[in-house]
Amino acid sequence: MNILVTIASFSFVTLLGRAIYNILLKRFLFSEIISDIKIQYFYPLISLFFIGNLIIFINFFYPIKYFVIPLIALSLSFIVYDIFKNKFEEYFNLENLISFIFTPGFLGISTYGVWMGWDTGLYHVPHQLIIRDSSIIFGLTNLNIWFGWSSIIEYISSILWIENNFIMLRVLEIIFFCFLFNLIFYFYFQKENKFYKNISLGIILFAFLDNFGYMGGGNGFVPILSVGKYDAALGILFFVLSIMIINAFIKEEFENSTLLFLMIFSLFAVQIKQTGAYLIFLLVPYIYKFILKNKISILKILKLNLLPLVVSVMWLIKNVITTSCLFFPARFTCLSFLPWTEEVQLNYVEETMIYSPISLNSKLSIGEQFNIWFNFSKNSQFFINFPISLLMIIFMFIVFFKYTKSEKNIFITNIFIFFISLNIIFWYLSNYGNVRYGFGLWMLVIAFVAYKYKDSEFKLENQKIVNYLFLIVFVSSIAQIPRGYSYESFVNLKYKPYILSIEYGTSYLQSNYGWGVYPETVQCWDIPNCKVEDKDVEPSIYFGHTIYYPDGLSGN
Repeated sequence: MNILVTIASFSFVTLLGRAIYNILLKRFLFSEIISDIKIQYFYPLISLFFIGNLIIFINFFYPIKYFVIPLIALSLSFIVYDIFKNKFEEYFNLENLISFIFTPGFLGISTYGVWMGWDTGLYHVPHQLIIRDSSIIFGLTNLNIWFGWSSIIEYISSILWIENNFIMLRVLEIIFFCFLFNLIFYFYFQKENKFYKNISLGIILFAFLDNFGYMGGGNGFVPILSVGKYDAALGILFFVLSIMIINAFIKEEFENSTLLFLMIFSLFAVQIKQTGAYLIFLLVPYIYKFILKNKISILKILKLNLLPLVVSVMWLIKNVITTSCLFFPARFTCLSFLPWTEEVQLNYVEETMIYSPISLNSKLSIGEQFNIWFNFSKNSQFFINFPISLLMIIFMFIVFFKYTKSEKNIFITNIFIFFISLNIIFWYLSNYGNVRYGFGLWMLVIAFVAYKYKDSEFKLENQKIVNYLFLIVFVSSIAQIPRGYSYESFVNLKYKPYILSIEYGTSYLQSNYGWGVYPETVQCWDIPNCKVEDKDVEPSIYFGHTIYYPDGLSGN
């Protein structure tokens, strides 16, 4: 049953994205191919971007729980109108079978035997509850500092609760994996772009090798994490946008549609997670080249990108209202004069969260610090398995390609190297160098290898054998995304639905300050009026909206 739900959900968001594109976007994105990628592959993400931002807009004024059915009705009306107005050219072919049935069907197995992560109970589900039950709240981070990292994914997820079943939160993650694997399939079988075809070979082998090696594998390819985390979603979108910008440089594609498309989805990446802002280091040189080629003013670029600009302003206003910062917790973006600003929180973040694994100021030796970092989380698996996978992929290109050196793309090569290097530095200096914060980056390293062989010829002449080998590895890679416990649960339940409910595992105590409750474990889950720790905060009224003023003591 869960598999059918996953297939139906992916088809729904794809059809909705198609409708939104045809009805609203086509007049601006008049090209159906952007940087050599058919825009139809982005239909699922188009729908998520528009639905997510519509929910954000509504939530400025109303709790979202009253709009779940109207949003579904609006979506269905868009789909029905589009189906009647814009007929499908082709229904049944191998590409559609892979895209709409096989990929979401296989990945749907990962909805079985799953659980919600620690962070999901700490701030993901609690923020979704607030979005459902209240209009936007001023100073929301004073109730729970972790709400400062909340994503557009929380807004989309807020309409996906089915009573006590949260399985649709997993299905939402799966949509991004379907997007990635469908693109890989398309990259391989298209014939115009060698860069993309090489990427498909490199990435699918990278995905296949992920389940082999030290401690059972884990080489940095995007995994499906515990339910509620969206690091993989950002990693996938970050990777795809990066290679699209590089390809636009290669093809000298500086069209209005391309720039608008890249700006919209780069904004979406930032909304998913703030580290999506690192795309700016590719966008800036692209915009610079765009201006030179089109001899266009900055003002005209702003007019061209009016849609992402308006949405960006809305997003920044939301950030300021809830956190007092344009980009929480970057102190230089915070407006200290606002009454809900909490300096203690910013100090807490800087002291406990934004730091590199090795510090010269530490009392521990560099060797001891490295040993702690190496054994933290899954770092040891990654730092052993990733180099091995990378070497195997390089070996594949050396063996099967006749290398041809290109002299005409030195600028692009330097941009590519600079972008990867800069992202590695930022990854290392923040969030304790956690591997999961670099999922898009690790795939981008593989893409650079593919880039170096983009002008080279494939040595094997029997294309049928190569195609069969690719399909075998492709199927195997997708089959390995769901973990063993998901297959076990799928079989044990005899294909019946798997219900994902909250396992609280904590007690909730009445606050000593009068208002609210607090958990023993900092996980509020879907408990109303809950603060992560007992502190002197309570809701007040501010211009007709709820506000939480800082207590000046707690960093949480």
